[in-house]
Amino acid sequence: MKLKLFWKIYLSIALTSVALVTGLAYLNERVERQMSYIAAEDQQVLKDLAKQASQLIADNPEQLAAWIDTVQQQHNTWATVVRAKTEWLDEGEISRQYIERISLGRPIRYPIHLEHKDNPMMGLPLAVEDFHLLILLPQDMRPGQYWQLVHWFITLLLPLLLVALLSYVIYRHIIKPIEALHTDTTKFRAGNFDTRTSVVASNRRDEIGELAVSFNHMADSIDELFRNQRQLIADISHELRTPITRLRLTIDSEYPPEQLRERVEREVTYMTGLVEDTLTLAWLENEKPTLNQEDVDLIALIESIAEDARFEFPNHPLVLHLPNECIVKNSYHRALGQSIENIVRNAMKYTPITAGISIRCYQQPGKVLIEIEDQGPGVPEAQLTDIFKPFVRLDKSRDRDSGGYGLGLALAKRQISAIGGSLTASNNRPHGLVMTISLNT
Repeated sequence: MKLKLFWKIYLSIALTSVALVTGLAYLNERVERQMSYIAAEDQQVLKDLAKQASQLIADNPEQLAAWIDTVQQQHNTWATVVRAKTEWLDEGEISRQYIERISLGRPIRYPIHLEHKDNPMMGLPLAVEDFHLLILLPQDMRPGQYWQLVHWFITLLLPLLLVALLSYVIYRHIIKPIEALHTDTTKFRAGNFDTRTSVVASNRRDEIGELAVSFNHMADSIDELFRNQRQLIADISHELRTPITRLRLTIDSEYPPEQLRERVEREVTYMTGLVEDTLTLAWLENEKPTLNQEDVDLIALIESIAEDARFEFPNHPLVLHLPNECIVKNSYHRALGQSIENIVRNAMKYTPITAGISIRCYQQPGKVLIEIEDQGPGVPEAQLTDIFKPFVRLDKSRDRDSGGYGLGLALAKRQISAIGGSLTASNNRPHGLVMTISLNT
């Protein structure tokens, strides 16, 4: 199995899952980092406090303690001012970039860890050398006030929403064409045999597309079957009307008993043959059997048919061009014999008296060809395929008393098709018709 739909669903879910995990992890990290910075206005407040502390140390150091108490009360936190002088124990030169990184407390420009419950100690260097303002970050300045809600939205609610969206897309991708197929099937079941599903037009390459194609093929076959049945019933009704009419006229006539019996038997024989051939044709049309049960000696079969034809049509020369031996494998003696006999009889009936027909048989790689050529009027090029349709008579003036009712070639074509061969017609020059049978060897 190709499992195209499986791979569609699998890849959709797999790729979306990878993208979802990666994307949500990145989004969670980005949002957390953005929310972990102290707000700009709060940073300015802390800078203002550091500026005030610097002024007090420089101008009124005795008021520093009272100021610290006021800051602690106003911001409900702990604060102090410390003096820390850095003494370098090594004699090497210290780079400025390292000196700037030495600090007491956490710089206000750094992000705050939102998962820690304790507020960090913030350190702000003062304008007075070696002095620092240390303050426990006030609760109202702590960033990430809504981080837990945002975190739960990113890690739980957003994935559920995205998975629901993906599920809906996959659902619509699968269910929409199935619903369309269900609607078309309902219409077809209701008797609208010209209904065809539009799912095929969407160029789907998966199992649903194949199902839609199968539905249309099935609909075509059933529609053709019903059309053929209706046409067959109409044709056979039309064909039976004439012999039934002749029977009624014969019964009402004043023919002698022997002549009356002969006439009735002829019409009954005609109708019997019509019904039998119609049933055979219907079986071949509907069941489409494969008749390849035995090997057939083609030369012996053609010679036997030719002998019967010479007896039935003594005024028509019949010339055979046959190889010494030709065996057709996986064929069916009865179906092939009936087909060739029907074609030969048809050729005899349309060939003028004293004019002959020929049967040629020759082999090609992988197949054998049989050509039956008559000296009749031929068939218009546009109607060469119509002669294989049931109850088709190109010669409207033809008398039914000649024994035909338009089923011989239709039966022959379908019987040859059932044994894996083909039957075609072509015009001969300057006149005549050539029927070519192609059989696999």
